[in-house]
Formats: sequence, C-alpha cells, structure tokens
Amino acid sequence: MKFKFFYLACKCGYQENLDTSIDHESVQKKKEALEKNLIIVNKEDKISIHPIVKRICPKCQHKEAETWHTQIRSSDEPSTHFFRCVKCKYTWREE
Repeated sequence: MKFKFFYLACKCGYQENLDTSIDHESVQKKKEALEKNLIIVNKEDKISIHPIVKRICPKCQHKEAETWHTQIRSSDEPSTHFFRCVKCKYTWREE
C-alpha cells in the first residue's frame, strides 16, 4: 500500500508541494525496529538512578531516602544535598 502526500503545511503558513510516495511496509518495518530497541519505563517500575541512604523522612518517618548533590548557587558556594523518601517520595534538602 502506498500513500501520497500532496503538500506540507506549517503553523506559520508556509506550504510546500510534495510529490513523494511513501511505502507503508517500509515505514512499518522501521517502526517495529525502533520499538524493539526502546525501553519503556513506567512509574510502577520504581527504577532509581540515585543511591539509597539511611535518612529519616521528615514527613512519614521512613528510614531510607535517595540522595544526590546539585550546585544551585555560584561555584564558590557549597552544593545542595537533596533527599527523596523511598516510601512517600517527599523531597527535602540540606545545604
């Protein structure tokens, strides 16, 4: 099955005529190849890239939290240490 597109239209008003035919089978094969290489992560997967440390959550009192450092202010200031509770996902920081 082949599809033929007649013009390309942009939000800005630009239009261009197209005389290109696209083969539906080749598009489907490319789509399937892409899907095989993709990793889909849902919130339910609960994958964390941050290390887990023993820290008491100020909100729910759970004893484990993810941790990471971020430089928020200028480079001569110390970085900010963030924590996120593993149980309730509350995030807090220590400077």
